[in-house]
Amino acid sequence: MFIAMNRITPLPEYVERFEELFRTRARQVDSMTGFKEAKILRPLEPNQPFIVMTYWDKRADFEEWLKTGEFMRGHARGFEDMHKAREEGKPLPMQSNMELYEVFAD
Repeated sequence: MFIAMNRITPLPEYVERFEELFRTRARQVDSMTGFKEAKILRPLEPNQPFIVMTYWDKRADFEEWLKTGEFMRGHARGFEDMHKAREEGKPLPMQSNMELYEVFAD
């Protein structure tokens, strides 16, 4: 099994919007080959990142998803927010750090 973990730190004023994006997510990934499940973790302490974890059969399945229109449609609203902030010369509403893992033991 393969896990893609994205640590996302939204600006304090963007947290509500960030959570809304996930509550109303397009669920485009759900039908992708090799996709198992997604978990979105909310931090309990201030200034800690949200963690988005997606579970896949294998890394190649995850990498293929990144190339699809489904990926773009699933992330479009967040990408639009980032683009708008850049155009207006404002700080980006969130920062992310993707980490990739292979499960080797249960």
